[in-house]
Amino acid sequence: MDSLSALVASMGLHGRVDLLCRFAGQWTVPQPAAPPGQLPYHVVLAGAGVLEVGRERRPFVVGDLVLFPRGSAHTMRHADGATAAFNEVRRPLGRIVEVSSDAPHSEFDVLCGTFELGQHHALLLRALPEVVHLSTHGRDDYAGLHALMRMMRHESVQASPGGDAVIANLSASLFTLVVRTLIAEGTLREGLLALLADDRVAPALAAVIAAPAEPWTLERLAEASRMSRASFARHFAGLSSMTPMDVVTALRMDLAARLLRETPRPIELVGEACGYASRAAFGQAFKRVHGTSPAAWRRGADTAKI
Repeated sequence: MDSLSALVASMGLHGRVDLLCRFAGQWTVPQPAAPPGQLPYHVVLAGAGVLEVGRERRPFVVGDLVLFPRGSAHTMRHADGATAAFNEVRRPLGRIVEVSSDAPHSEFDVLCGTFELGQHHALLLRALPEVVHLSTHGRDDYAGLHALMRMMRHESVQASPGGDAVIANLSASLFTLVVRTLIAEGTLREGLLALLADDRVAPALAAVIAAPAEPWTLERLAEASRMSRASFARHFAGLSSMTPMDVVTALRMDLAARLLRETPRPIELVGEACGYASRAAFGQAFKRVHGTSPAAWRRGADTAKI
C-alpha cells in the first residue's frame, strides 16, 4: 500500500454531507468556527459567489472545492459581496437539508459537508493550510474530482438504500483526492504531507503507518527507503524540521489518541499497539505530545460523547 493510502486507511475518517444551499438574488450565509477535528468543506455546483475568511475575500465559482482544515469561521455571499439579509427556506431533501432563498429559481448551488478526523490527527492537520481552495472549472485533469462531486450530490438528495455507506466512502475518496492534488501540485512545502510527497522518504512513512508497533530506529527507516542511514537522515533534514524519530512518535501518538477515543482497549494494550513496552513509557510519550495523560484523554472523549 502506498503511503497516502496507508495514512487515509489509518485515520478512521468520517465524512458527511449536511446541506445543499441554493440561492438567488442577494444572500449572506455566515459559518461559525467548527469544533477541533471537524473540517467543513463546500463544493460549488453552479453559479458564483464570494467567500470571506477573516479579511480575505476570494471568488467562489462553479467547480470550486474549499476545505477548512482548522475549521475557520467564514462567510459565503452573493457575487457582488454586499451584506444582505434574505428569507431562508429549509426543507428535507433525501439525506440532507436543502437551504434556499425564497426566489423562484436558484443561481448559486453549493454542497456543504464535514470531514471528521477528531483531534488526534495533529500531525496531518498541521501539514494543511488554513484554507484549501481548488479551482477545477475547465480543467480536464480534474475529471475524477468532478465526477465524484456530482455523485455525492446525487446520493445526498436521494433516499436510496445504502446511501449512507456510499456517502461515507465517497467522502473518504474526496478527502484523499484533495490531499493527492495538493501533493501533486507541490503546494505543501513542509509537514507530513510534504514528506509523503517525497519518493525517497514516503516508503519509510508507509512502513511506520502500517506497523507502528515495530521497534523503529533510524537504521530501519533508512532500510525501508533503501537508503543509507546517513543519506536518509540528511535527505529527511532537508524536508522537515522534525527528525525521523519525531515523526515516528507523532504518528504513534495520533494512532494512540484515536484508539483511546474510539475503542475500549486497555491503556496498556493501546501503548503496545503503538510500540511501547510499558504503560509508564507510553504515558510519558503521550503526555509530551498531547499535554495530558492517556487516561485523562479518554475521560475527555467519553465526556464529549454524552
